[in-house]
Amino acid sequence: MAVNPEGDRLPCGRDIDQLWDDLAQDTLSEHHRSCEHCQAALTEIRPLRTATSVLAAEPVRPPADLRARVITAVRARMGVASRIALPGPAGSQLAISEHAAAVILRAAGDTVDGVHARSCRLPAGPHGGSTASDLTLTISLRFDMPALAAARAVRAAVRRAARAQLGLTLDRSDIDVVDVHVA
Repeated sequence: MAVNPEGDRLPCGRDIDQLWDDLAQDTLSEHHRSCEHCQAALTEIRPLRTATSVLAAEPVRPPADLRARVITAVRARMGVASRIALPGPAGSQLAISEHAAAVILRAAGDTVDGVHARSCRLPAGPHGGSTASDLTLTISLRFDMPALAAARAVRAAVRRAARAQLGLTLDRSDIDVVDVHVA
């Protein structure tokens, strides 16, 4: 079947999606029946249409535990996030969610020219809380940026933000380059 690169049109000008619909509704026109391009397309479409109809007619049987899995996932997203204790005045407690801290630190990574921060993770410490001393940040680099220099700049920006905005000192900052992009 020769398809026009300008869209989903056959060389005769007919739309391939409309041909599919006409076949499904059994409303093929005289043109469809006599045109060599439509006939070639129909030869390829018919087996797909048949297979699609068979699959669509089969009853859907979700896994028995689907409801419980969905509820567990929703509760996990809505539940109380792990907290990071922040330094504060003596006798007071101050904490931030790991998610909020990660957003702040990911935004700091984004300030480096040519870098798009992708994700930020603060590994959970003992008892589910974060020690906030370790960080893993994934980034995408502009194609012409040296990875080592970019990682150093991102690490410095993230450490400055951790100190200035959260009062935290990061012991370890792992920067993973996971993609390259064009400016």
